Amino acid sequence: MKKLILSIAAIAIFGFTSCSSDDDGGKSCEQLAADVSVAAQAYGESQTEANCNDYKSSLEAYVAQDCEGSSQYAELIASLDCSQG
Repeated sequence: MKKLILSIAAIAIFGFTSCSSDDDGGKSCEQLAADVSVAAQAYGESQTEANCNDYKSSLEAYVAQDCEGSSQYAELIASLDCSQG
């Protein structure tokens, strides 16, 4: 699981960092990808409920911004059960 999380984070950073030029003042896709990476690393190191919630929130923010490749995260978001820590 840890390798999967870190792999997805690496893909987010290096593969899906494009963002539209009509940014509405929120975080860019690059910033959101960096947030996903940091949260994935923290969750990979310590699978606490708080880290899981942070990771899930960062993935949801990335998807909500409709960054490139975000549709691939839907299954991962659905599979994260943070109540089990």
